[in-house]
Amino acid sequence: MSGPAGDQSLSTSLSFLTDAAHLLSKTSPEVSAHLMTQRNALMFSNDLPTSDVQRQHVCGCCGHIMILGQGSTLKLDVENATQKSRNSRRIKDVKPGAPSSRGEGRQKHMTCGMCGRYTNITLPIAPAIARRTRSTARSSHAPPSFAPSSLPPATDQVAKGSANARSKQRAKDRKKQGLQALLQQSQSSSNPVGFGLSLSDFMQK
Repeated sequence: MSGPAGDQSLSTSLSFLTDAAHLLSKTSPEVSAHLMTQRNALMFSNDLPTSDVQRQHVCGCCGHIMILGQGSTLKLDVENATQKSRNSRRIKDVKPGAPSSRGEGRQKHMTCGMCGRYTNITLPIAPAIARRTRSTARSSHAPPSFAPSSLPPATDQVAKGSANARSKQRAKDRKKQGLQALLQQSQSSSNPVGFGLSLSDFMQK
């Protein structure tokens, strides 16, 4: 099949086989498996890849639709503590530029409930988590430092205060001297003009 018409016909055939197989999966599992086998053969003949999701959903041997709890089982290969420590040591010993000896992640094994065939699905390796060091964490939480030049020194404030006090004292002294001069002037103007002798002074003489 080639061209848009052939692609449309292929897509229609695959959709029909998939829908029919799922409708008959409970009432007639054998017919459903046969339809899915025909679907897999049609994909193989047209060089269509099979994704991991399809491989863990449909058995590649008999075409049975694998449903967990209905005959099909799932098993994850969980490493024990010893294997984890060994693998972690190997990873630490490997240089940054050297290829890793452990290029695959964990695997899950699907067991077909009809024919018993195993389907292995490789899970992708989780990306490494970058951990921050204590120094970077402390520097990020450190309070902002203030420049010493932005704050006025205490000596300047004391000098300004003493200068203001002296100027106020001088103003008070000038005001006091002016008042004393006015008082003396008023007292001198109130005294009688003459030699300072009264009539009693002449009579005594």
